Amino acid sequence: MNYIEQKEELLKTQIIPQTKEADFEAFWEGEIRALREVPLSVKRRELALPYKTFSSYEIVFNAHDGTEVTAYFCVPNTYRGEKLPCVALYHGGGGMFGIQPEFVATGVCTFSMDCRTQGGKTSDQASYEYMDDYHGGIMSHGLLDEHNFYMRNLYLDAVRAIDVIATLPEVDAERIVAHGQSQGGALSIVAAAFSGKVKKAYPTVPSYSCLQQRVENGSGVFASVKSYLTLYPSHTDRALKTVSYFDINNIVSFLKVPVDFFLGLTDPACLPPFVYSPYAHTDSPKKITIAPFTPHTISREYKLELLKELSEL
Repeated sequence: MNYIEQKEELLKTQIIPQTKEADFEAFWEGEIRALREVPLSVKRRELALPYKTFSSYEIVFNAHDGTEVTAYFCVPNTYRGEKLPCVALYHGGGGMFGIQPEFVATGVCTFSMDCRTQGGKTSDQASYEYMDDYHGGIMSHGLLDEHNFYMRNLYLDAVRAIDVIATLPEVDAERIVAHGQSQGGALSIVAAAFSGKVKKAYPTVPSYSCLQQRVENGSGVFASVKSYLTLYPSHTDRALKTVSYFDINNIVSFLKVPVDFFLGLTDPACLPPFVYSPYAHTDSPKKITIAPFTPHTISREYKLELLKELSEL
């Protein structure tokens, strides 16, 4: 075995079991059904940006709870009335303004939403029972109720974004794919799992997986959950139950389309077992690229392969 094969054999011994509650499937079926019962409203205006090879638009659409979600839609200037593929690009935690010219340069449309309360133009109109920002984090918002949790709203926004893309006149609704890194990788999996419209997902170093372990480690945005439970230890079981509904390690069970994972073995944020485990639990067609010395990012080699594949959609 070569170096990477040896490392993968080790990862196979570190697969973290799923933690699905008995009503896990019913919970998500109900959430997606309720989301689709909310009429979709989409507003669009062209942006005056200094790009010569594509047109850019700001899209504002309504979320399930009345929040207005801002997104950015780009159409290459090669568009002549024929419908084009579209890549839903989901940004990492705290990102914003998702215009990425190198993706549009492959001849596809791109669509990227600003995640609520993460520095972009999307605010959050949800009413959370628990709103204290422990360690400045948003993951304590609604922590003790899966129906009121911040991640529920974030995930439903990601699915709603795909519904919006499918209505855009420039887009071929049969050629929608999803990509993102870290938080964005998780959202690309969510979109593929629940929208029924994504044909393939490309999650790069996906976050929000193996959440009990993330809480135990206090890593990234889940430091706020650990901080909360430090003060209120009697809420531990309830909080861990809530996050289990949004654990990518569980959500991959809904996938029916191909998924192309990317894992960096030196990733200090999304540890290799936290990425390999959802890959292992995925039953749809799948592939994983393991980069031995890549941290919490995408390798140049893999990104070029991804862009080439997008150009051939």
